[in-house]
Amino acid sequence: MPFVYLLLFIGALLLYVAYLALALPAGAVLAFVFCFLGMPAAYLRGLARVLVRRDPAWLARAGPARWPTAPADGDPAVLQYFYGPAIADADHAVRTAYRDCRGLWRRCAAVVGSAFAGQSIVFTAPLGVGGAIGMAAGGVLGGAAAAGCACVHLLTVGVSAVVVRAAGAALRFADSAVLRVKNIRMSCPSCGEGVPYPGYECPDGPRCTRRHRDIRPGRLGILRRRCQCGKPLPTLLLFGSAGMNAFCPRCGASLEHQPGKAPETVLPLFGAVGAGKTRLLFALVTQLQLWSQGKQEPRFTVEFADAATTSKLEHAGELLSPDSVTAKTPVELPRAYLIRLVTGSSTRVLQMFDPAGELYYTDEQIERLRFLNQAHTFILVIDPLAVPAFWDRLPADRKVGLDETRAAAATPDVAYQVALQRIEALRVPLRRSRLAVVFSRADLTDQPAPDIAAWAQDDLGLGNLVRSARLHFGEACFFHTAAVLADGVMHPSIPALLRWLLAGDGIDPPVAPPIGAPGGPHE
Repeated sequence: MPFVYLLLFIGALLLYVAYLALALPAGAVLAFVFCFLGMPAAYLRGLARVLVRRDPAWLARAGPARWPTAPADGDPAVLQYFYGPAIADADHAVRTAYRDCRGLWRRCAAVVGSAFAGQSIVFTAPLGVGGAIGMAAGGVLGGAAAAGCACVHLLTVGVSAVVVRAAGAALRFADSAVLRVKNIRMSCPSCGEGVPYPGYECPDGPRCTRRHRDIRPGRLGILRRRCQCGKPLPTLLLFGSAGMNAFCPRCGASLEHQPGKAPETVLPLFGAVGAGKTRLLFALVTQLQLWSQGKQEPRFTVEFADAATTSKLEHAGELLSPDSVTAKTPVELPRAYLIRLVTGSSTRVLQMFDPAGELYYTDEQIERLRFLNQAHTFILVIDPLAVPAFWDRLPADRKVGLDETRAAAATPDVAYQVALQRIEALRVPLRRSRLAVVFSRADLTDQPAPDIAAWAQDDLGLGNLVRSARLHFGEACFFHTAAVLADGVMHPSIPALLRWLLAGDGIDPPVAPPIGAPGGPHE
């Protein structure tokens, strides 16, 4: 009988040993597979919840301090993903994966620990031992795999952020280079300030009234940005932003002329009060319209570029009859008249400023004329009748009726010198600028000698003004004009002046008369 028990014991022992041979590796393999695959799977699952599902409950755990947003005082747009949110997502994914991996480890440890408790410990302990071994190996390799996933993710985010930011900088540089090559410099017709780049209204107006002051590639978008209302916006003129409603980022005024699509030329007029600046501006615009209508060798199309210009200049020609009197210019910050010239495939926008003469007499007033810094061609308007020497030589019968029309302010020489000092104080590069010295009222005075500069110097006594104009400006040209439209034909002096003004910007106007001919320019 003892022999039978011995055989039974040996058989049971052999069976147990066989069980151990199976249980230990089975427990180890199961634990190893669970940990080795579970840890990277936990990272990928957390990454999916953060990036794909955008689970609000999980995202909330990141904490508001770690979640980047656009600054409250910036543009109302969503922060570009690789300018902060990608790093926050990566940080959140790593934290989520670490939390999940730790939970998985605790669950495995609880299962292994339960194998060493209870009445069946003899049978469960081998599984526990194998599980512990498998946990250790699987935890090390699984943790390494999860860390590898995290490294790949973080490296991808880092490289993408560098590439995206470099692309944004490259696009900004390319856009600036294109503007420079096309010689496009923008300025605001309301405040006169230079505009590095226009601001734009959300294209979902009027439902959304948000304004974006700087839409160029950056932290709020590279190729496109997204308004807080959800509407996408192109970020560059190259991508079509010029088609949206633009505004000046400095003063907030609307820019209807779609800045950035064409070069802009700023033409300010200055001179004494009553010299005839406004009437001359009306004449120049009317002559452009005559050329555009094909009555005198059409070379381009003329359009008013905004509603304000249309309302002011639509009937400018009707105010140029010999008997009409031009209203006095209000003493306030002027707004530019915007004229779009289309010549074949090229376009240019003229910004013509007509400030009241009083604005040039004090530093406080002229400081407001910021458009002077944007100009390269200036138009000085002088009323010959305001020159005492010229007026005194006129016969009494010629003075009849002229007393009320001649400029009553400072003499042209004084007005010019005061304005010149103010313009120089604004650091305008005069040596790279052009000056048209325009003597008005040619219809009321005798035709001067062919050399208008010599006439101004000898007959008007404006030698200092003539010498100063030639000394300070890179180019000075003298004209004697009459802003008069008779029978649909402009006085020939106006086309001559306009040709000279446009030629400075490479615009090809109709053929000019020879130098020295009536109405022609005089250097």
